Amino acid sequence: MKKIEENIFYRVYIAYLNKDYPATFVSCLYIAFVYMFLFAPIYGLCIDLFKGIGENIIKFLYIIYVAVILIIIFKKYYNKVTLNNILNRNKRKKQYLPTWCYFIILPISMILGIGLYILVSIQILQRLNLEGYLYDLL
Repeated sequence: MKKIEENIFYRVYIAYLNKDYPATFVSCLYIAFVYMFLFAPIYGLCIDLFKGIGENIIKFLYIIYVAVILIIIFKKYYNKVTLNNILNRNKRKKQYLPTWCYFIILPISMILGIGLYILVSIQILQRLNLEGYLYDLL
């Protein structure tokens, strides 16, 4: 998984570098949003189990979720040593897929993440009446 992530980062980095955009920043955001959507079913399930707590607390938990993912990704890729290692490692590899294929990963992760969250919410939480289950235990 790490190699796939680094390969996606490298291809997005090169594409934005060629267009004179801040390549490191945009590539980090791209990877972070992919992770946010792929982890959405797990995080949504946890939030639904605590349904009943205040709406402000739920908003705060979403902010923490986004901030943690952004901090982890930016900390990893803004490290000069790591960035240079990724760039050097991927320069030597032959590009098997066209660049547009790498930009389809974000919409696919959106569809998978949100779709899986909807399925889990409807098929598991609502059928088994688990919404707010952990909140009721408190």
